[in-house]
Amino acid sequence: MNAPMAQPDPLAALRGIHLPDAVSLWPLAPGWWIALAFGVGAVVAGIVVVRKRRASLAHHALAALEELDPSREDFQSLATSVSALLRRVALRRFGRDRVASLHGPAWQEFLSETSPHGRRGRASFDEDMGRMLSTAPYAPPGSASFDLQGTRVSSAGVLAAARDWIRWNT
Repeated sequence: MNAPMAQPDPLAALRGIHLPDAVSLWPLAPGWWIALAFGVGAVVAGIVVVRKRRASLAHHALAALEELDPSREDFQSLATSVSALLRRVALRRFGRDRVASLHGPAWQEFLSETSPHGRRGRASFDEDMGRMLSTAPYAPPGSASFDLQGTRVSSAGVLAAARDWIRWNT
């Protein structure tokens, strides 16, 4: 009898396994482009809304400040009105938790910290101006300026400092 002939191994004729190329991140699939467009649109819309809201606050606050006529009002009522206006703006801008409880030296320090600094490095609401706002309700009625420990503060100076503060913080 003839011995069975050795059959060649059929698996030996197969080639090795070839893995596909790795999936690349670029170019993005159309769904990712749509998601990216919605994300950019949401960020732009958020920036526009925040800017409009801030511009509205600034517009109303500066209009209220312009209504205060330093020649018509005495210094006491002008400073009291300016202080109330600054407090309203601060409440809207910085929130009730941070601003509502401030008075006296804490209010002065807050105004100084949040003030723009001028050419000489001094805040528009420096220590003298802050003290003046705290003590102005007790000034003599009918005065056009306020003298606080040798520092003379005028109505125009108060309005300019308030205008700078509002523009800086809104």
